[in-house]
Amino acid sequence: MTGPRTGPAGYAPWLVGLVGLTLARLVVAGFVPLAPDEAYYRLWALAPAAGYLDHPPMVALWMRLGLWLGGDTAFGLRLMGPISAFAGSCLLVQAGACWQPGSARAGRGVGLRAAIMLNSTLALGLGTLIMTPDTPLVFFMTLLVWSLSRLCAGGAGWWWLVAGAAVGLGFDSKYTALLPALGVGVWACVNSHGRHWLRTPWPWCAAVVGMLCISPVIWWNATHHWASFLKQGGRTADWQPARMLTFLGELLG
Repeated sequence: MTGPRTGPAGYAPWLVGLVGLTLARLVVAGFVPLAPDEAYYRLWALAPAAGYLDHPPMVALWMRLGLWLGGDTAFGLRLMGPISAFAGSCLLVQAGACWQPGSARAGRGVGLRAAIMLNSTLALGLGTLIMTPDTPLVFFMTLLVWSLSRLCAGGAGWWWLVAGAAVGLGFDSKYTALLPALGVGVWACVNSHGRHWLRTPWPWCAAVVGMLCISPVIWWNATHHWASFLKQGGRTADWQPARMLTFLGELLG
């Protein structure tokens, strides 16, 4: 069973809107002054490394690519934010289409609603204007959803390799990528379709691909006294349930 083929005409109005939104984000990104964290990450982009104390290196790599394309300006530093949001939104639409194999129109509807909801979130709204480690993380997680959707819609086993790369590159963006990776592992163990794949080499090859992607970050930590892992891992002990209301209020705002 394969995902439905959806012609470009069905996506045209939404695609025009997404292009307009992306252009607006690029314009705003060029005018808003850099936030303190962005100025900090800019220093990382000027001194590439396999890791840093606060985070893995993907945000620095994306900023450096933006510097190469758009110059050492606010626009250049943030360029990859709107572009990655555009690409991730398109992937999410295609992922939704995979879940409605009997109806291309219904599949488009699922994917479009998911993409609209993603673009309505605070994480993506700010992440396209202010470059943070969450910006590449969100893109790679949409890549993970897309690859697994293709896999569950009857795709070939090599889609596991795309999923493994997405998790690995997501980890290179922010360590919290381990959480959806654990979710995929649980699904593979408790779902009959997932257990079927575990009897093939593909998920294990995907794990190897993911490990290859994160190996530079592990190497950096191993040669720097595990500084980044200890810093971020130590935050798990900072459990303050009372702050939940504060965070919820900020989200609603």
